[in-house]
Amino acid sequence: MDISNPISISELSSNIQEILEASFPYIYVTGEISNFKHHISSGHFYFVLKDNQAQISAMMWKTRNKYLNFKPEDGMKVNVKGKITLYPPMGRYQIDVTDMSVLGTGELLAALEKLKEKLSKEGLFEEKYKIPIEQFPRFPEKVGIITSETGAVINDFRKIASKRFPLSKIILFPVNVQGVGAADEIINAINFANNPNLGLQILVIARGGGSIEDLWTFNEEKLARSVFDSKLPVVSAIGHEVDYTICDFVADVRASTPSNAAEIIFPDVDEIIQKLDDFNNDFSALLNNKINAMESTLDYISNNFHFNKPLNILNNYKIKLDEYERSILNMKNDIFYKLNNNLDNLEKLLNSVGPEQTLRRGYSFVLKDGKLVKSKKSLMKDDEIDINFYDGTVNAEIK
Repeated sequence: MDISNPISISELSSNIQEILEASFPYIYVTGEISNFKHHISSGHFYFVLKDNQAQISAMMWKTRNKYLNFKPEDGMKVNVKGKITLYPPMGRYQIDVTDMSVLGTGELLAALEKLKEKLSKEGLFEEKYKIPIEQFPRFPEKVGIITSETGAVINDFRKIASKRFPLSKIILFPVNVQGVGAADEIINAINFANNPNLGLQILVIARGGGSIEDLWTFNEEKLARSVFDSKLPVVSAIGHEVDYTICDFVADVRASTPSNAAEIIFPDVDEIIQKLDDFNNDFSALLNNKINAMESTLDYISNNFHFNKPLNILNNYKIKLDEYERSILNMKNDIFYKLNNNLDNLEKLLNSVGPEQTLRRGYSFVLKDGKLVKSKKSLMKDDEIDINFYDGTVNAEIK
């Protein structure tokens, strides 16, 4: 470089970049993540790697970080592969990361314990905030499950659910269960599942087993807070029985496996039928015993003297009533007979004094214009009259 002839800053940066990148075409370093940022729009990772005496900026493109099976966090110790590059506008060198892995389970477990302690102090694990399994719907009609749409988890869950309680409807919310962005997908699914219009009664978060790195998504703080805020009862079914995650501690109920979650949530229809049969048999036996006891009591009462005494009194009254009825009937017959005789006598009397008998004794009556003539004063000369005898009528004229 000619020190008598100055160059531009851009030229200097370009020269440094050539030397730097040529000198470090490949690096493999260990450090602790700090200042981690996941750029929302681009998807790139930006962070700082440090140890006790130095630090260096680093970045990882979206096209590479999407293959990670864990989400980087501040304080996490990692092994990083990549190369050194220079960013000329800022005159800053950095590591262009091509691959990254967690340094070891010890560091992850330490980070997990640190987060557990933090959330525990805030009360996210307290039982008073949980909905116990006894308060879950006994016969759930609609259950949501957040898991991968492929794999054994959803198939096993549906199989057990259909066998135990086929009346329930299973709603799947498909998500990635590990890798970058998986936690955000699960959080979005939790929020969507809590929409009252869906009518869900229980929400299950599930995935199969794996290493602590594979399950790390379910140890993220933001996911834990989303589970805690869920209005729906949440069952956490992450990994195998020995696997525990932050999600398990925050959820209302923890299932040892996804299959165990189905067994916890859904009643066994065969057991229900058997219980109904047992109840029916017990009830029938109880009812028969009650009926037999009542029949024995009634027999005792009916054979009791004090019970029969009122019945005997009632029968005596019935006999007296029959006697009164016969007396009244005889009385009616006597009255009817006497009345009939009186009517016959009156008929004879009326016949004896009637007009026909009177005419037969020599009497007659006169009609003028169809009217009875009662006095001669009502007749005048030349009036035409009818004289009625018992055996006929003759016409006459007054002279």
